[in-house]
Amino acid sequence: MTKTPGRFDLFDAWMNSPIEARAKIARGQELFNNPNPRNGRSCNGCHNSANNGTNFNDALLDIGAASAEARTPDLPLYTIRNRATGEERQLTDTGRGNVTGLWSDLGKFKTPTLRALSARVPYFHNGIAATLDDVIRHYERHLNFVFTDREREDLVAFLRAL
Repeated sequence: MTKTPGRFDLFDAWMNSPIEARAKIARGQELFNNPNPRNGRSCNGCHNSANNGTNFNDALLDIGAASAEARTPDLPLYTIRNRATGEERQLTDTGRGNVTGLWSDLGKFKTPTLRALSARVPYFHNGIAATLDDVIRHYERHLNFVFTDREREDLVAFLRAL
């Protein structure tokens, strides 16, 4: 499969559908593709491979999934200290930092494809989200996205449709 940068456009034809389930998916797609008016960020900013959702540049990102704040009781918690600065981070998984040894790579992970996402429960590399709603709420807590209940429902409908 060849990756190209771009947006999801799978459900563009449903934007004005009289069938509410289709319209909800299309609204969710638009929310995903466009900047969140409350923080200026876009889901498509990181999940930017057209109709796939991986990161076009294969960038590894720290979205807080391995943070102490996102930790579930079944995950370990490691304290890592930077020898040069004395700074400490608590993580459930060091991510790319475990491979490179770089402080700046701690907690960074690959952006997975979003296609067939609903079949891959639980979510995130460490299973911290049991539902797609939990995934969206994670982004609200850790990356300052803000969605209304309806927007959250529309995003879940879109992600389920992939």
